[in-house]
Amino acid sequence: MTSSTSPAAPSDTVRLRQKLAASLDEGVYIDVVESIPSTNTALKERADSSDQHVLLALEQTAGVGRRGGAWLSPPVGNLYLSYAFHSERPLSELTFLPMTIAVALADEFEALFGVDCKIKWPNDIYLGGKKCGGILIETVNVSADKLAVIIGLGLNVAEAPSSDVLQRPATSLNAELEHDVAFDEVAAVCAKTIIDICRLSHDSLKTLLRSSWPKRDLLFNKRISAPSLGAGSAIARGLSSDGGLQVEFAGAMTTLYAGEVSLGHVDTQ
Repeated sequence: MTSSTSPAAPSDTVRLRQKLAASLDEGVYIDVVESIPSTNTALKERADSSDQHVLLALEQTAGVGRRGGAWLSPPVGNLYLSYAFHSERPLSELTFLPMTIAVALADEFEALFGVDCKIKWPNDIYLGGKKCGGILIETVNVSADKLAVIIGLGLNVAEAPSSDVLQRPATSLNAELEHDVAFDEVAAVCAKTIIDICRLSHDSLKTLLRSSWPKRDLLFNKRISAPSLGAGSAIARGLSSDGGLQVEFAGAMTTLYAGEVSLGHVDTQ
């Protein structure tokens, strides 16, 4: 363990690690810490040795969201989890990975808790029309033909950051269900789901994403705004065959592959 982590209270780390270990195979190394600047950053710093490595923190002090933005990570019972593995796949084959993880987690949350979970392109998790979590993927070259792939999940389990701070509505699992969920169970399900999806072939990822995305698509046929398109609103028309967001804008169809997309508000993490 590097100096960037601080040990959690024994009762927390032991219980959580035991729960994760019971759900994951023996080849996965598991770290649980009380506080850390960022789980993704920590695994990136250990990229050479971070293969089949799960890192879970009860608090992040410098969490990172998409586009390099801050991910607010209060120590209130939320989930901050990263998984790193080594891969020889080309970068182009990793495109579908975070989106497929998002829809797979949505399927799990619906099965476990009966919630209607949607995904806002590309990989933000929404409950009741409000953001509850998000997926981040980062890569580090570890050799000429090998990457360390780091998947990060931030999930509001107990409490959502203030909507005033985020400039848009946010929620948590507990708030939507109106009761407390078992944090250990949520952590174990999320870790197992992420690892299972990361082990799928590229063709299997595409098949799963294309079959599951329409049910989970928060934006489909809704008016959106995207700074990359310029002034005015567009209408989201679903996922393209290569993972982009198809939109109708100014009388023509175009596809977005990156950048901010909003439903009448500005995403900040």
